[in-house]
Amino acid sequence: MPKNIIIIFCLITSVSFSQSEGQSFCGGDPEAPFFTLHSGTKYIVWDNTYYSEKNVGQKTINGVEYTHYQQSWESGPIQDLYLREVDGTVYQFEDCCDDDTVRLPSKQQVGQTWKTADELSIYEIVAIDGKLKTPVCEYSNLLVLKSTFQNGEFTFYYQKGYGYVGATVNDQLISFVIPRLPKK
Repeated sequence: MPKNIIIIFCLITSVSFSQSEGQSFCGGDPEAPFFTLHSGTKYIVWDNTYYSEKNVGQKTINGVEYTHYQQSWESGPIQDLYLREVDGTVYQFEDCCDDDTVRLPSKQQVGQTWKTADELSIYEIVAIDGKLKTPVCEYSNLLVLKSTFQNGEFTFYYQKGYGYVGATVNDQLISFVIPRLPKK
């Protein structure tokens, strides 16, 4: 419980400290795609912890070039994520299958579905005008993606020009981006 109080306090402090900065942080770019391969670092709260997602450069796997991200979790583990964009479609390399999963197709239509490379998970676009309220931002015109995994169903939200901004489970907020990591 104390960890949750610290995270909430830091978020409130971040929001009040960065209100002028918050407009651009929450704003996105309506002319850009929903899923962008960002060049910097994103900070993301997930349930009762958080992580940073940093672009660490390019990596070639099986002769294909990917943007390499490292997700550094509060508790210490680092996870590697490899993404690439081809003609507007964003792909993620999957270690399990030595193949790619579509993270987001170039043309998005409500009702559109696809499976992961291992065929164990299903994605479905459920809206392209969604809304999400987080402790940091109130978003609109979001792409809403329902993801059904073996361990449950998540709803992910993407903003044009920024990409991932949050997630819910059963309409309860479980994840959202923040302008900076909480101070310990």
